[in-house]
Amino acid sequence: MKFCYIILIIFLPFYAIAQKGDLLVNKGNDAYKKGEFDKAEADYRKALTKEKNNTAAMFNLGNALQQQNKNDDADKQYADLLSDNNLSADVKRNTYYNKGVNFVKQKKLPEAADAFKQSLKIDPTDNNTRENLQKVLDELKKQQQQQQQQQPKKQKEEKKKDQQKQQPHEPKPNLSMQKAEQLLDQLREKEKQLQNQVQKQRTTNQQPDKDW
Repeated sequence: MKFCYIILIIFLPFYAIAQKGDLLVNKGNDAYKKGEFDKAEADYRKALTKEKNNTAAMFNLGNALQQQNKNDDADKQYADLLSDNNLSADVKRNTYYNKGVNFVKQKKLPEAADAFKQSLKIDPTDNNTRENLQKVLDELKKQQQQQQQQQPKKQKEEKKKDQQKQQPHEPKPNLSMQKAEQLLDQLREKEKQLQNQVQKQRTTNQQPDKDW
């Protein structure tokens, strides 16, 4: 199942570079665009040491971490950002969206669905978020159906195992026992042949002499 993995970053306008910490954010953005996510992470962290509440640095740091598959760190970074009550609606919406994408990558579908729902509450017109939410819900429904189908089969297998445990297992005859059975059969056959011969002789002796 394909998802819209759009990781949004905040780009600062040129005039913002004069502000405290923003120069490092722009430097990190340049590294991010080149795919140098480890360097971008370092620049965003430096920006936060100069200005700990720099929204762009916090948001983009979460994305740089996610691009390096540092998923737990990215989750924490997004959560820290969303705890800011003064966060703008646009940044909050994008943070929830990227948080949802991060959960999808970790196969945490219920958490991903919740994050996409939060993003849609802020902007119900966002098609990417809507499509991703629908795909997550479809996948959850599919997994639930598979579990329901597998449950009777699993119960049947467990019941069969219990029955096998309760029933005593008959020991398989070893080679010596099989040979003994064969010998007994041979002896019975020979005895039968001898009895037939004795019977024939008796019949012959009992016949009357012919009258000449």
